[in-house]
This record gives sequence, C-alpha cells and structure tokens, in this order.
Amino acid sequence: MGYRLHHVDLLTIAPQWKDTFVDELQGFESTTPSPRILDCGANIGIVTLYLKRLYAGARITAFEADPAIAAALSRNISENHLSGVDVVQAAVWDEDGETTFIAEGSDAGGVADEYRGDATRRIRVPTVRLRNIIAAEERIDLLKLDIEGAEHRVLADCEPELYRVSAIAAELHDFDIRHRKAPATLALLSRAGFLYAHGGIVVVPEAEDEARLKKSFPSPSTRWVERIYAWRE
Repeated sequence: MGYRLHHVDLLTIAPQWKDTFVDELQGFESTTPSPRILDCGANIGIVTLYLKRLYAGARITAFEADPAIAAALSRNISENHLSGVDVVQAAVWDEDGETTFIAEGSDAGGVADEYRGDATRRIRVPTVRLRNIIAAEERIDLLKLDIEGAEHRVLADCEPELYRVSAIAAELHDFDIRHRKAPATLALLSRAGFLYAHGGIVVVPEAEDEARLKKSFPSPSTRWVERIYAWRE
C-alpha cells in the first residue's frame, strides 16, 4: 500500500495489519473531515496510519509507553509523511508521573500494576493522566484504547470528562476470574451516555495457576480480550 513500516516484532505486526487494513476493525465514521483522535497504546502506528488514510485532516495524538516501540512509531509517522500526528512516549494512566512498565517487546507490554502476562523485563516510563488530556479538549471524536488491562482503571478515572468523547474503540482485558472488571467498565460507559456493541473476543491462554482451577465445565477459557465499540446517538 505504499507504506514504509518499521517494526520490532513482525509476528505481531502481521495480525495487526490484517485486523486494521484488511478486516477494518478500526473503521470509524466521523462527522467531521478533521476528527480529533487519541490513539492510546499506538504500538508502531498501524491504526494511526489507517485513520490518517481515512481522514487526511485528522489530528491524532499517539501514545506509546515502550521506548523502543515508540521510536519505531515516530519513524513510521515521519517516513510516511503524516502531518497532524504527535507522538507521546508515555503510558496513559490515572496520574501524571512515572511507573513501572512490563516491556514485553511486541504488542502486549503494559503498566506493571495491571499487567497479567508472563514477561519479566521491567522498565520505568513516564505516565500521562488521560483525564487531563481529555479535559483540555473541547471534543474528542475518537478515543482508541489498547492499553493491556489498564483501560478499566483509566476509564474509571476519566468518567467525569467522558462527555467530551464522541466514540470509543477499546480492548477490555478480563483475566481474573474472581474479580471481573469488564462488567463495571461497561456499566460506566452506559452511565456516561454511550451505546456500545461487542466486536469480538480473543481467548488468551490460561496461566499455570488458572489451568489448575477446578471448573464445572472443561472447555471455557477464564481469560480473554473483548473488543468494544461505544458511541453517542
């Protein structure tokens, strides 16, 4: 498609590309030719590239916490000559400052407080409070969240400012069978005035302790990622 694409892990980029440019899972209908978009958990920028292809006038801020991946993101923005895109190397969080981040090395790193993967490489990264970013804008046309489990905590903090947001595309990570988070997050979206629809589930392999869990049914997975689309009428 004419792009020059820098990456850090090709095996995770291929499905991202298929989801975005082939299946168009991030397809978004804007009421303006220059939508304001926050791409939180931008990785190397595939969704940003796609959204700028849809809306050349879009103003996008792309947040990526992992410094190595953020460097590839910046190169992809620059070398594909995208204007109106700012890259912020930071984790979106519920406070400004710094936090420990699990640098998984591909597309599944996350803030250590919410991370449920198996990677062990820990680094310190800056954080930005998403609530403050939203509050500084008159309107956010699209909030995209792919932040590996931190979305529940971040959206809860943002709730008083979500009236500024027109649409949300989020991945909800639900890994703890005894403390499910998705129901409270979906209830939050309803309180904030959104309609929402289910966009599919990706089952995540069980951790060793969950694999030993006594279940009445042998087949169900206890861990999954659920894609949610939310919008205002």
